[in-house]
Amino acid sequence: MLARFDAHPLLQPTGGMDSGVYARLAADVARGDVLLRGPGPVPYFVSPLYIYFLAAVHALSGGSLLAAKVVQIALGTAAVGLVWGMTRRLFDDRAALVAGILYALTGVVSFHEILILQAALDPFLTALFLYLIAVGLTEGSFSSKVWLAAGAAGGLLALNRPNALLCVAAIAVVLAFERFRPAVALLAGTAAIVALPLARNLIVSGEPVLISSHGGLNFLVGNGPGANGVYRWLDGITPSVSGQAADAKKLAERETGRPLTTREVSSFFARRAFTWVAEEPGKAARLFARKLWYVFSNDELSLNFSAAWYRRESVLLRLLAVGPWLLVPLGGAGLVLAVLGTGKLSGRDAAVWVSFVPVYALLVAAFFVATRYRLPLSVPLAAGAGGASSIVLSSLRKRDGKREQKPVLVAACVALPLFVLTLWPTGIDDGSSEEETQWVLHLIDTGEAPEAAARLNVLAKTHPTPGLLWFRVGEAWAAAGRLDDAIPALERSLAIDTGQKETEKVLSAAHERRALSRAVAGDTAGALPDLEEAVRLDPSNASARLNLAAILAEKGDRVRARELAAEALHLRPGYEKAEALLRALK
Repeated sequence: MLARFDAHPLLQPTGGMDSGVYARLAADVARGDVLLRGPGPVPYFVSPLYIYFLAAVHALSGGSLLAAKVVQIALGTAAVGLVWGMTRRLFDDRAALVAGILYALTGVVSFHEILILQAALDPFLTALFLYLIAVGLTEGSFSSKVWLAAGAAGGLLALNRPNALLCVAAIAVVLAFERFRPAVALLAGTAAIVALPLARNLIVSGEPVLISSHGGLNFLVGNGPGANGVYRWLDGITPSVSGQAADAKKLAERETGRPLTTREVSSFFARRAFTWVAEEPGKAARLFARKLWYVFSNDELSLNFSAAWYRRESVLLRLLAVGPWLLVPLGGAGLVLAVLGTGKLSGRDAAVWVSFVPVYALLVAAFFVATRYRLPLSVPLAAGAGGASSIVLSSLRKRDGKREQKPVLVAACVALPLFVLTLWPTGIDDGSSEEETQWVLHLIDTGEAPEAAARLNVLAKTHPTPGLLWFRVGEAWAAAGRLDDAIPALERSLAIDTGQKETEKVLSAAHERRALSRAVAGDTAGALPDLEEAVRLDPSNASARLNLAAILAEKGDRVRARELAAEALHLRPGYEKAEALLRALK
């Protein structure tokens, strides 16, 4: 898969999106700006662990992003072993084998391992954390060293996925009912790790931001008027990491009328979300329930990259067919069976480990849902799926009493409704249309016009916003100098979304450019209709008026030429070419 997608144009870490920002910050760290003072005296805006992971690989490999992906794949392979190990401790050898196979065949996890994105580390860090929890629960002495290590692993996970910090706290609370000292050791290990970004934020900015500062903004993205459970654009906020970091502060300070610290900016957006929840509790509750459904749905919820689109482009990715459709119902059944004491652990001990799943799911749903945010759940669900498979198989083989059939009934009662819930269509766009649009634009930019046109004709039939599609394609054709393709595309856009001023302006400019090309080639007769259309489409286009005036003057229509030149001068005072033409016409 790495060989197939490493050089893929749409997966390169550029621009202001997450991948580009992480790659740029990691390069800064590798060059010596370890505390990242360069962007300004501000707390981390994004989760910091992945920055330093990339920077370490960058320093050791001479800046190779391929090396980072290879390391990510190696960590993903290690996660398979950790899933096997934790399942073996929770259930048995057969369950561990099934869990390891299911996890290894989970395509969305493998796909994220080849991206420059912090989600690439989430499954490994989750697996490490939950494996150490499993070790702690199965150690008869409840060794503090194991729980310190588990806490440190949980802290690392929180540095990459900040909401996981509350998962650690929740597990510690559940654990404290059983063993108090291990719970303290768990929290101590986490605190030792989380103290690192806190110290950096204090040193650089003077603000006690625990990990990163984007929580309030993300909370408003997922809660408030217009929220739909997935990522959405907020008015005044550029939809990119770098845009969010800059625009959030500007918007908050403009609305409050005073300078704000980073923490105050985050609180500003969080308050807006909480105000909406308080004013619309019914809508907020329904939205939260829908988001919780999205957490376990088999539908893809893209953010930056559409795994669904790349699955269609890769046979190997299609073969890695395990996903929520299998892990959620089977894994859910296994986790319930574990809490009922069917595995190796007592029900109370199993509840400590299992509590990660509901707590993490609730925390994701509290903000907004994306496929990459759900990746940590693949780890415990794979373990639960392995456990359910082994327990059910053992029960079916005994067939000598109702007691042995109880696990089968429990598994069925849990798995069947979860199966329906997971496969029930959400209606959310999986991002394939946008990814295909980006690919078509890339083909146009690289001169592969026939393939671009072929894919465009198919895409236009299913695209959710065809008017916008044809506009973007028209702009791309125009930028590539293919005006005979650009103009029909822009006209189709305008026919679908009538009255769009921006489309009219771009189409006007395209007509004008084609007219000038024809005029330079000596075809002034062919240039006239394009210039007439350019003037009609965009009454503010001064240059189109002047060019039309020049051709009309050449053809002897001096009266209209003077009118158009005067209009051009009115639209653009001081327009020297218009003034010169008017003098010549006098």
